[in-house]
Amino acid sequence: MREFLDRALRAGGARPFLRYRERTWTYAAAGDVVARLAEELHREGLAEGDRLAIHLPTSPEHLFLWLATVKAGIVSCPIHPDAAPAEVEASIELLSPRGVFDRTGLRLLDASAAPCDPSIVTILTTSGTTGRPKAAMLSGRMAVLTGEGFAQWLRLTREDRLFTCLPLSHVNARFYSTLGALAAGASLALEERFSASRFWASVRASGATEVNAIGAMLKILLDRPPEASDRDHGLRLVYAAPALGREAHLAFEERFGVRLVIGYGLTESTFGFIHPLDERRDLDAMGVPRGHGEVRLVDGEVQLRNDASFSGYFGDDAATRAAWTDDGWLKTGDLARVTADGHYVFLGRKKLVIRRRGENLTPGEVEEVLERHPSVLEAGVIGVPSPLGEDDVLACVVLRAGASVTADELAAHAAKELAAFKVPTRWRFLDALPRTPTQRIAYDELRAAVTGDGG
Repeated sequence: MREFLDRALRAGGARPFLRYRERTWTYAAAGDVVARLAEELHREGLAEGDRLAIHLPTSPEHLFLWLATVKAGIVSCPIHPDAAPAEVEASIELLSPRGVFDRTGLRLLDASAAPCDPSIVTILTTSGTTGRPKAAMLSGRMAVLTGEGFAQWLRLTREDRLFTCLPLSHVNARFYSTLGALAAGASLALEERFSASRFWASVRASGATEVNAIGAMLKILLDRPPEASDRDHGLRLVYAAPALGREAHLAFEERFGVRLVIGYGLTESTFGFIHPLDERRDLDAMGVPRGHGEVRLVDGEVQLRNDASFSGYFGDDAATRAAWTDDGWLKTGDLARVTADGHYVFLGRKKLVIRRRGENLTPGEVEEVLERHPSVLEAGVIGVPSPLGEDDVLACVVLRAGASVTADELAAHAAKELAAFKVPTRWRFLDALPRTPTQRIAYDELRAAVTGDGG
């Protein structure tokens, strides 16, 4: 990773590397900043293998500090910028870092913390839709392979500018956008956070040609009133997950004049699936295998084996062992089916499977149908105990602005496309769904909010 970074910064020279609002840094200027910061970290007492927690928003300061830790051999441990004080303290307790860098600067902590293995370059706390977060250790090899792979999959060149408004505490902004830009010799544009009202203006001002989006971002953008400037930008590609479904996918591409590329990856393994650029796309699927490594389905669960996989969970050997099969495959916990022509369709999280009338169903298949109703912006589906045993299906629905629909009308809509046992029998209308930091539905929080039971 250090060699990859030094080579990219040196080769870039006077070409632009980073744009943030009205300021641009060349590759050479970025290299100078990174080298100076790396020296400062060592002078402050941080050594190779030490962990440094970083609690900063997406910004040049955060980006350069992260790259400086790579150059200095220090393991960066970013904490989501919106984490509450209690969450920050819990992350620090979990990570046991040598130091913490936040808006007030650097403060050193316990000097007795054991250093990390030299192969580890960053530790990312995962924000799963269920269960407690874990701290995934990612190697330099995984980082470099991901950056090079992303540049190859999207055919990025030095003429491209990648835009991200995702947190630099997330593998997407770090490994796909930042390292993808470095691998291609392209440039990177940062925005501190996602704002639907400012998104296209920011993209336009940045000169971006590619942008990454996750979670509900695309749905929110598509739900905004059309504007004459919707196609007034330089984007050619939007890389996103999860899949929107055929109708919404085509509507997004037509309205905004971009190619929408769906991909699937994890913090624990960044190689997964992608919509091919030149072959037939299945717009209801998450794509075909990226071509690096192997994929298999075991009882419907996606399992991956490739070189861009994590090195284990920090301080949690039991969780690390549970993540892998005895023969070396990563258990993703995601359910899928494969079509006759090799496209993988996401069905939902294994932990979220709902058992009703002796049959299994996943929230995603019900949510997708509900979101096709013209009044529904988004839906979250959970299983709740039934007086008859097993589960009832509870749908939590957020309506579009100014829209109106009844539970009976939505049930009738769902019954047209779903088997009877999949149609929700309980309904809640909400102003918004709780989200993880990566904008996925936080199902544990949703359950607690609507039932009072977080279990």
